[in-house]
Amino acid sequence: MDFNQFKIIIESLEKLRERSHSLYQLGVDLMNYDETYHIVISTLIESCFTEDGKGWIDWYLYERPGFNGKLNLATDENGNEICHNIESLWETIKPYRKQ
Repeated sequence: MDFNQFKIIIESLEKLRERSHSLYQLGVDLMNYDETYHIVISTLIESCFTEDGKGWIDWYLYERPGFNGKLNLATDENGNEICHNIESLWETIKPYRKQ
């Protein structure tokens, strides 16, 4: 997987998350409908990245956007912000790619 493919995947997953969240706020729960897609996507990500890499991807997609509308931050061991955009996420997880 190269960066351009990764970016398309992450942007698409962000759109799906936002759509599901918006519909949920309107009273439409798609959790059961979308679950099969999430299983497929998760399995494919696991085939490309180690558990740590997948963990960072999951954090970026599902934990970074806080419930209060404020983004959660992640930092490296030196206190530098990481995973603040797709490019930074890619740089963080590149060492966790499977060959």
